Amino acid sequence: MSSTLIISIIIAVLVLLMSYAFISQTITTRRQQKQRLLTALKIRARDFKFLINGFPPNFLSKDLSILVYRCIIEVTEQLAKLEPKEKLYVEELTLYNKQLEEVQRKPKNAKRAKLTNPQQTKEVKRLLQELNKFLAHLRKRGTINASQHANYEQQIKNMVVQLSVDSYIINAKQASGSGKTRLAIHYYTLARKLLAKESGKQNYQKQIQQLSGVIAQLEEKALAEEAAANPDRAAAEAQAEEQAATEWDEFNKGDESWKKKSVYD
Repeated sequence: MSSTLIISIIIAVLVLLMSYAFISQTITTRRQQKQRLLTALKIRARDFKFLINGFPPNFLSKDLSILVYRCIIEVTEQLAKLEPKEKLYVEELTLYNKQLEEVQRKPKNAKRAKLTNPQQTKEVKRLLQELNKFLAHLRKRGTINASQHANYEQQIKNMVVQLSVDSYIINAKQASGSGKTRLAIHYYTLARKLLAKESGKQNYQKQIQQLSGVIAQLEEKALAEEAAANPDRAAAEAQAEEQAATEWDEFNKGDESWKKKSVYD
């Protein structure tokens, strides 16, 4: 075998080895990229599920609910393409599309769900913070524009205000149920102040009026409780008021006699 042929064989083998190494490296790189993408998509899908299942029914606005469902549908479709043998994605897509249709059929101004305990309020606030971060990410990616982002942000802010009001009212009801009327008035007053502060951006007049009515009733109740708890003080205050009224009447009588005397003089 000539040296030329041997060299040619060696070169061919080297080329084959280099090609194999290149192809192997490419396959490994693509496999790693696919795995990283899968991991990222699964984390994103988990976060969307967390948002969908974490909020009470009818808590999110219709627009925000539709946005979250569309995002989780998009992520699940990508997962189904990367793992076509995984039947779970097909089932989830069927479920999410059905739920999206149900949300789309709901009236835009559906009655908002109210929370019933402080722990639930705290958890929902945290979910809203996560949703706000997600919206900022969508804005950065160009999925939503600046106007849409501002609209969604305002909706979240309104929900945070209502959450705070709900929290105050929960505390007020607990205080009232424990016989702490003045403390209940304090919490109701905080709720009213917050709504009054935000009423320029949102119409909260109906809620403010309702809270004012509740506060007025509790003020009467508090005064009655205080009078019953300290009858001597109540009697002293009533006697002082009666004495002041008597003195004022005497003063007015004297003033009238002076006026008559002036006229006759």
